[in-house]
Amino acid sequence: MKIVYISNSIIPSRTANSIHVMKMCQAFADNGHEVILLAPDRYKEYENNVDNVYSYYGVKENFRIKKLKYNYLRGISGLFYGFSTYLLVQKYNPDLVYGRFASAICILSLKYKAVLELHSPTLGLSKVDSLFFKLFKNKLSKIVLISEALKKIYIKEKIIYDENKYIVAHDGADKVENLKDKVKLYGDSDKLKVGYVGHLYKGRGIELIINCAEQLNNFTFHIVGGNQNDISYWKGYLLDKNIQNVYLYGYVNPSQTVLYRNSFDIVMAPYSNNVSISKSTLNTSTYMSPLKIFEYMSHKKPIITSDLPVLREVLNEENSILVDYDNEKEWINAIKKLKNYEFSSMIANNAFIKFSKKYTWINRVNKILKEVK
Repeated sequence: MKIVYISNSIIPSRTANSIHVMKMCQAFADNGHEVILLAPDRYKEYENNVDNVYSYYGVKENFRIKKLKYNYLRGISGLFYGFSTYLLVQKYNPDLVYGRFASAICILSLKYKAVLELHSPTLGLSKVDSLFFKLFKNKLSKIVLISEALKKIYIKEKIIYDENKYIVAHDGADKVENLKDKVKLYGDSDKLKVGYVGHLYKGRGIELIINCAEQLNNFTFHIVGGNQNDISYWKGYLLDKNIQNVYLYGYVNPSQTVLYRNSFDIVMAPYSNNVSISKSTLNTSTYMSPLKIFEYMSHKKPIITSDLPVLREVLNEENSILVDYDNEKEWINAIKKLKNYEFSSMIANNAFIKFSKKYTWINRVNKILKEVK
């Protein structure tokens, strides 16, 4: 089958959505399909010093990437790019059009089998995407949503009356080829290493991690990610509090983060239960499906994360430790509990088994394609 994936992501960049797009295209191709990724040539926003985009994301070069001219004129950039994709898709004549760029996918649904993937309520769409979605949503073959919680929002708002049109597919991760490949971390190698990989902005619990470290001197804490402003801020925070068992590594290319996760003994994913997004009264914490969780599961690491209903769609007490985000004492006790090797190994193995059965990228695309008729 020939699949054209239409994305509005900046590739290459540091965004999670660009990682998601590249991993999905790889997975479609791994399933034996011919895949062409269309992406805007947003050259002003590209990550610097990327010689090979496939290597940067750590994906196989098993699909094609076609960059389309992007017009930076305010107000028409999306329309211009959407029209360009529409014209180019005619040339490829695919069996399936797939993607997260709502306006283009919706227009193409008039002529092709089209599947739109959404990661937020419709309030999160741009005005143009929202307009085309309202006009052509019933022409879509399927709508992929990232959580049962997000599906409930769509059903409650009666976005589409045919509930069979929805596919719930949580995010995923690659199956790690070698769990023993590691990097040398800073600090005392004899102490248990607690790790975090991701953004350092508000709502990601960095202050919580540091406060836990302040009270747990017999552990070392390793934070991977963030831009230079983030790093400078948190370095100042650590200096002011004279905390010496927290190490900041800065931004690491997606293909290299696997080495850091392999090097940790414990991983943390502290999500606030009050993370707002623009144009919406809802929180991402009510419907999200974080890549981080599945990446942690894929590395067979014991996970400590916030006890949020949406995360319980994937995690439970058998494969993680779920704690109240606002209760620092619970986080500290959870870290201490994972000094027990038998317990730590048990929840890590359970998470890895569940991941392997349900949450690889290939499992995800299999599920989607099975339901797309």
